[in-house]
Amino acid sequence: MVEPLTKKRKLAVNDNQRSESENEHLSDGEDEEERPLLPWESRATEAISLELVGPTGTGKSFAPTFAYPIFGTEEVIYGYRDLEIKLSHSAASLFTCLKISHTEEVNPTQPGCRPADHVHQLLKKHLPPDFTEDRSVFLQHVQQDAVNFCPMGEKIDSYSFGEEGVTYELYSANFETPGFLSFHQRLQVFLLWFIEGASYIELDSRWETVLLFQRREANGRIEWAIVGFMTYYPFFSYQPGSLDEKRNRISQFLILPPFQRRGHGGKLYSTMFKIFLNQPDVLQITVEDPNEQFDLLRDHCDLVNLIQRGADKGLALPLDAAAVTAFRVASKLSERQSHRCLEMLLLRNMRPSDIKANRLYRLHVKRRIFRFNEEALKPLNLSRVELMDKLEQTFESVVEGYAQIIAGLPATPR
Repeated sequence: MVEPLTKKRKLAVNDNQRSESENEHLSDGEDEEERPLLPWESRATEAISLELVGPTGTGKSFAPTFAYPIFGTEEVIYGYRDLEIKLSHSAASLFTCLKISHTEEVNPTQPGCRPADHVHQLLKKHLPPDFTEDRSVFLQHVQQDAVNFCPMGEKIDSYSFGEEGVTYELYSANFETPGFLSFHQRLQVFLLWFIEGASYIELDSRWETVLLFQRREANGRIEWAIVGFMTYYPFFSYQPGSLDEKRNRISQFLILPPFQRRGHGGKLYSTMFKIFLNQPDVLQITVEDPNEQFDLLRDHCDLVNLIQRGADKGLALPLDAAAVTAFRVASKLSERQSHRCLEMLLLRNMRPSDIKANRLYRLHVKRRIFRFNEEALKPLNLSRVELMDKLEQTFESVVEGYAQIIAGLPATPR
């Protein structure tokens, strides 16, 4: 059986890898199995607990997804029994408290043993410079935040889910915004815990960050909690006749675990996309190395947005190159994403019983797949039969994925 052209990607939304690929590509997609732990070893992702703490002084704990940027590729810590690493963060300002505990430390002079890993030193390299290890100092900061904290930057939008006294507000900030630099130093460590391949962005004032906060009215005061954030970088397009047009590249995107699976990711993405659509100087919105989960979010939001704007009305094959280009320009999507969304809208509009339309659709999608893979296919020296088999398998896989995304759309997106 010939392998299909496309497999699911496992790339991260981060800040320093290559830009969003315009080609389908091969990937093995295999996860490495965790090896069994040896004596004196602890799994880092199990030893670490994170929490966002509000004015009550307590918070719900959650575990990191990754720990290899700090503790190495195997995510194993050596030298302790019953190791616990607790990182508490003020829900508003993210002021950080570190507590490390264990019941026993290895004796490196014993046969087969070595010195314990320097957990404190390894963590300190990545934590904000003002973190504390004094819980009472930390709780004082939490109480001060309950009185004094206000989100930094310019408020750009808000929404609610009908919770009494609770709204969610978006703020735009950069490194020139008063108070943002110290907040960002506390915020960025979450990238290492939850985004594969992430690294810290440079202190460039052109980086824009959109902060999403929960605003809760309680006990006669306003309590704030960070929900998530996204970063993007505007690249000048240098189009003929204009020096002001730009492409906004979304680089990092994260909703913190206590707020996940509530619709905040879609709200944040859709709100910013609509803002970019209404900015005449923005030609295109791209995403830097999205992972599979973000791709699903983006596909859903882009389709809903296109349907709301009537881009699906009367959409049918055949379409000439000018019509495809016009769709991409109007949507401000990247070339690859605009093709995907166009193909999904065509599939959504098509009747399964329409033999001619189905044939045109199959040819349209296969031509696009072949065109995007043409250079990668040349070294394979495939026969015509093998190439046709590969294209067919890829087409079936792509359409299956499209059908799942379409099934998740609301009946009448509003």
